[in-house]
Amino acid sequence: MFSRVHVFRVAPDRELSSAIADYCRESGISSAVVVGIIGSLREARLNYLVELPGRYISHDYAGPLEIVAAQGTVALKDTETLTHVHIQLASQQGCHGGHLARGIVFSTAEVVIAELDYQLHRQTDDYTGLNELVG
Repeated sequence: MFSRVHVFRVAPDRELSSAIADYCRESGISSAVVVGIIGSLREARLNYLVELPGRYISHDYAGPLEIVAAQGTVALKDTETLTHVHIQLASQQGCHGGHLARGIVFSTAEVVIAELDYQLHRQTDDYTGLNELVG
């Protein structure tokens, strides 16, 4: 199932989604699961699916925010590697979770990715309008 586990740090002021995508590209990872992320964000934008096909609303959160949980996938759509991460963030005002659209690292982000020994693929689904995982 897992061919290799990658653990890496994303430094302060980097955008988390881009850093994960960059790491995957540089490491030749096109099929994986994001097992977890811990750390903190200075600010975040989370997306929430509100209507099909594929209509999201976004909400921006000011930090500092603790990353208390995150998971996701890395898959190919045609020849493009896509990352898809859902995240749970906590502040003194409460917790917020959703689809990670953007997050600026505050102190650190420690990312664990398990590379798969088979290829995950995504394609646009006619019903949802989203890039869904396919067999």
